[in-house]
Amino acid sequence: MSSKVVGLGTAAMDVVLRCNTLPKSDGFAFVHEECLTPGGSCANVLTALSFLGVHTALVAKIGDDSYGRLFLEDLKKCGVGADHVKVVAGGITLHTFIAVSPDGSRIVLANLGNTLLSLAADEVGPHMLEDARVFYTDMFPGKPALSLAQRCRDLGIPMVFNLQCPPSFMALCGVPKRELAQMVTLSTLVISNAENLRELTGIDDIFRALEEVKRWGQPPEGVICTLGSEGAAWLYEKQVLKKDAFPVKAVDTTGAGDAFAAGLIFALFYKGQSADEALAFANACAAIKCTQSGPRLRVTERDVLEFLKGFQY
Repeated sequence: MSSKVVGLGTAAMDVVLRCNTLPKSDGFAFVHEECLTPGGSCANVLTALSFLGVHTALVAKIGDDSYGRLFLEDLKKCGVGADHVKVVAGGITLHTFIAVSPDGSRIVLANLGNTLLSLAADEVGPHMLEDARVFYTDMFPGKPALSLAQRCRDLGIPMVFNLQCPPSFMALCGVPKRELAQMVTLSTLVISNAENLRELTGIDDIFRALEEVKRWGQPPEGVICTLGSEGAAWLYEKQVLKKDAFPVKAVDTTGAGDAFAAGLIFALFYKGQSADEALAFANACAAIKCTQSGPRLRVTERDVLEFLKGFQY
């Protein structure tokens, strides 16, 4: 596919700890396995798209530390363009510690480092969008993401905004609610989960929260709420499309939302599928990811289609 998905957002290394349980406050747990793996929500989406057959490119800042070197090496192996990944001498790359229980649930501790959020608006420009078919962002950081999103609006490039973290956490990272709302107005499609949408809107009912976000900016492709084991709901045009998750034995739910986003972008913007078909494809990507260890989905389009053959959807 000649045109690409350009993503601006999180680039990280994840220290994954497989535990016998997730401890409560002041509690203990055993670590049965420990591994270091490339991650970062935006990078996860782009690598998944790359395996699905889409050309991709990442805009981000990392350090020249061991985390940064390993991240960049793997990114290139996965076929993601790294020309706009800035490497800071002496910088500390974002890295996380993810504790995973036997049922696949997890907790995440993030060391933001000093590079990811230092990317400034004046360090990005329209040249980064050359041959872009879709722009994707999780707003890490916010101002350069808004700058490229505005450029996409001017150029007619579809823009997908995935609010992966709670607004309160985003604010701690220098992205206030007003910038989140501004991004909604620039977006073609907005994706988030129930917890984040409730916090963003102050509305507990998830369907009313979807309507509120859609009212803010009227994104042409609507607003999607991922619902974990319950699937996803998509406020599309004037109706809500709800699809259940595919039943699988979860090994690790880390990155399931990223796999969902990648699957949706692929199905909607590259395959031209209907909303119903695209949501099923995205749910399939998320389900497959939950059966795999680590934060990244590494499957081909054929793999996903073979998975779907086993279900009525």
